[in-house]
Amino acid sequence: MAAQQTSAPTVSAVASINTTAEQRQLDSHPQSIVVKVGSSTLTAGKTELNRAHMLEIVRTIALMMAQGHRVTLVSSGAMAAGRELMRNAAPLPPLLSSKRLLASVGQSRITEVWEDLFAIYNIHIGQLLLTRSDLENRERYLNARDTLFALLDNGIVPVINENDALATADIKIGDNDTLAAITATALGADKLILLTDQKGLYDDNPRTNPDAKLIREVTKIDERIVRLAGGSGTSLGTGGMATKVKAASIATQGGVEMIIASGQNPSLMLDLIHNRGEGTFFRTGNGGKTMERRKLWLSATTLPAGKLVVDAGAHKALVERGSSLLPSGIKDVQGDFLRGAVVEIVNEEGKVIGKGIVRYNSNECMLIQGCQSHEIESKLGFSNGVAVHRNDLVLS
Repeated sequence: MAAQQTSAPTVSAVASINTTAEQRQLDSHPQSIVVKVGSSTLTAGKTELNRAHMLEIVRTIALMMAQGHRVTLVSSGAMAAGRELMRNAAPLPPLLSSKRLLASVGQSRITEVWEDLFAIYNIHIGQLLLTRSDLENRERYLNARDTLFALLDNGIVPVINENDALATADIKIGDNDTLAAITATALGADKLILLTDQKGLYDDNPRTNPDAKLIREVTKIDERIVRLAGGSGTSLGTGGMATKVKAASIATQGGVEMIIASGQNPSLMLDLIHNRGEGTFFRTGNGGKTMERRKLWLSATTLPAGKLVVDAGAHKALVERGSSLLPSGIKDVQGDFLRGAVVEIVNEEGKVIGKGIVRYNSNECMLIQGCQSHEIESKLGFSNGVAVHRNDLVLS
């Protein structure tokens, strides 16, 4: 059992939680905090789970909870735990099914480890395994959110991971950074902390340039910031700085401040939640624009089933006037989709303008493309009005 492999803190160490909480209450107010830990943090850069390091993460979360904060944990590490359990087995072939096998074997183990470690502080956990299809469906997304709130309301730490044991390319969210950002916006969290193997985002690659400087604050995610993020940096996880900046875009547009910081010293989080300490702070609003939560769900969690190509007039109306998409502006229909599906909206040059929930299926869209609104009923025998209503539309 994981608890038998970990040295429990002394009684005085556990008791110090309340003392520390009292000392920090003066500059603290209860916050909703989502903490994401990647595989490289959970293994401390090795190939197996580092339980001593995981205990430090748990201890810090317990301290935050003692201050009155509500904490949700997004945890990678299922495959690392699976490799640990199967280290004496024959090598697995490089197939997706092998990754699913490791995730299936490892998911119960890593949950068991978290359960044992949180139990040291008399804290219960509740596990949620999610795929994109769970979040893409609006009703299931809201059900997941309700479950999260119920757990937090009862002092239970939600532990969330993508369900890699059932993952396919079509249903994967892609990485736990994005999952953490979606979770944070769903909860209306105050802060999202991504613990990684770097101190934050640098102005150059710190692995190749020793003079690279840490960027302390980002107020707008522009092309320069995206370019600086680069690609994936570790073989232990799937998310590099690029996925973290993508997560920051989702979080900040949803009104959640995001912080990238080193997971080497988890107690740093006690400073980060007070806007102190070393890390990169992505401020909310992304240049003053905060997206409403439903549109953020549409933007971050849904995959398009097809495309609507629009003319220059419709492009201008959508972007400059915030209009709905009328059938008269549709030039071409691509893909096979049902009414209520999510579709991409692109201009005649192929540039994506946004995406939205379409009110007609693909065949109906073909029949009414280029038509004026009063002509729809004569073409279809009914009319749902606009093709995509502006309330169901999010621009890129």
